[in-house]
Amino acid sequence: MLSAAKERQLKIVNRLKVEQFMRIIDLVELVNYSEATVKRDLVELEKEGLVRRTRGGAMIIDNKKIDLPYLMKMNERSNETSKIRIADIAKSLIRDDMVIFLDSSSTSLHLIDVLSKFDGLQIITNGVMTASMLSEFTNARVSILGGSILTKRYTVNGAKAYNDALTYNADIAFVSCRGIDYDKGATETHEGEALIKQAFRRQSSSLVLLVTEEKVGHKFMHQSLACHDIDYLITDFKLGTTVEEQFKAHQITCLY
Repeated sequence: MLSAAKERQLKIVNRLKVEQFMRIIDLVELVNYSEATVKRDLVELEKEGLVRRTRGGAMIIDNKKIDLPYLMKMNERSNETSKIRIADIAKSLIRDDMVIFLDSSSTSLHLIDVLSKFDGLQIITNGVMTASMLSEFTNARVSILGGSILTKRYTVNGAKAYNDALTYNADIAFVSCRGIDYDKGATETHEGEALIKQAFRRQSSSLVLLVTEEKVGHKFMHQSLACHDIDYLITDFKLGTTVEEQFKAHQITCLY
């Protein structure tokens, strides 16, 4: 559960995503707190790379590049119908007694309810919150990769986690990404997270990429997966005919 401060900050970020820029006076009215409190919130949000303070107000950083702190994402989990739909589609690829890689993305979190319906699963993840919830809500044997936890992201990544992932063999990997296009494949803003996806690909028999609509057609700094690394692409919407044909040319099965 989010603190009062994080609740305010999430409200500010979500409104700025829509408005792009807002004055301090309007933000004060939005959250119903003092100007001094709102200014402190903006300082915190700027440190996290979510907003940029300006004279008399604040503006959102490029929507496509911001990555909300994990607890903020968790707070919106029950409202993410697109990710719930993706998880429901992914269910068709899961069988009892599988060994599964599951990344730390908020999209993958929605698979937990689905995974609870299966027996004999062994799941390896780099997500701290993911591991905790798997342990709480499923009967699976859960392993978490060793390494450094990325600040405010509840994810373990980097070289140590990469090498740890290479000690496992899995039947299937479920991962998400920050962006995907038919030329560069899946991409991330963090190098360490890209490394984890590469390790999961290397050690699993098949890989499933879980993608919401806003991620298609975008690319970021670090490539995690080339198109030929992806076996299944699950989306919450029907891809355009041209886009789907481009993915199919890489032998990717598209499910939606």
